[in-house]
Amino acid sequence: MAAMNMERDLYMARGEGETSYANNSRLQRKALLENGAALEKAVREVYMDLLHPTMTVVDLGCSSGQNTLIFISKVIKVVCPESSSRSGCDPVELQVFLNDLPGNDFNQLFRSLEQFNKLTAAAEHEENTPLPPFYIAGLPGSYYTRLFPRQSCHLFHSSYCLHWRSQVPAGLEGGGKEHLNEGNIYIAKTTPAGTTELYRQQFQEDMILFLKLRHEELVLGGQMVLTFTVRKHEDIYNKGYLSNPMELLSPALQSFVKQFVVGTS
Repeated sequence: MAAMNMERDLYMARGEGETSYANNSRLQRKALLENGAALEKAVREVYMDLLHPTMTVVDLGCSSGQNTLIFISKVIKVVCPESSSRSGCDPVELQVFLNDLPGNDFNQLFRSLEQFNKLTAAAEHEENTPLPPFYIAGLPGSYYTRLFPRQSCHLFHSSYCLHWRSQVPAGLEGGGKEHLNEGNIYIAKTTPAGTTELYRQQFQEDMILFLKLRHEELVLGGQMVLTFTVRKHEDIYNKGYLSNPMELLSPALQSFVKQFVVGTS
């Protein structure tokens, strides 16, 4: 069996069907709406210090669906009144990059952008308020790599995606160690302490790398708005809000795999 390629093989469920990510991302949507004030504050502060005619904004791990459109609309909403108050200045132009792994459903994302452009144009006409010019582009690639030229981005946004690791921790694959968390798809009471430590180390390495890369890409005075899923307790074996669903899902997946193996053998 070929080894998994994280960038190529991992992606959210595509399309717009019942099981697609686009129709099953309400938790992520809730977090984005609840953190709207922090995002708007960051956009406003970046805008007020802007010396360049173009403001470059990036949504890291955008996936697909309506959530990334909420992000874009919030940025435009903040910049619009600020832009009209810049007397004697040309309106600032917005460049928005939507980033995710190459396997992401960018087709679905671009189709939703077409509808988004129509809605913003209608709102501009109805309210008789000119919107700042904005240009949206997809950017496939891992945010654990360099994505932009040095000091070229004003704002990075990431919501509910930095819990994804860049790779399976070294020591957990190959060499006969593939069952170090046997029976679990999550950190549970039966997960060996050594396995959780390897994931902790991988998280630390990934976050240091992520921050180093974004520091190189941010302009002086640029900002980041990062939203994480976290555990409420320091004890990693303490049940969190994801533990119960994961513990229910684990035996269901194992049963499915057994049926699949029997059916294809």
